[in-house]
Amino acid sequence: MMSQPDLESVSVPSVINKKPQYNIYFMLLVVALISLLMACLFLFLEIRSYGGFGAFRGSVGSISIPLPLDFLK
Repeated sequence: MMSQPDLESVSVPSVINKKPQYNIYFMLLVVALISLLMACLFLFLEIRSYGGFGAFRGSVGSISIPLPLDFLK
């Protein structure tokens, strides 16, 4: 009869003890995250320069007479 191997002595790599790998895809993910955060910051600054959320700054355009639709016939 053959003896069973001791499972505690075998070193099996698992998710718990595996070192994280920093490859090109991870770096692209970091670059994309930084780009999105910068875009959100610039959008916030742009909205704030126009008076903030819900604010209306600037002149109201004049109301004009609608174009006649005779040319569609």
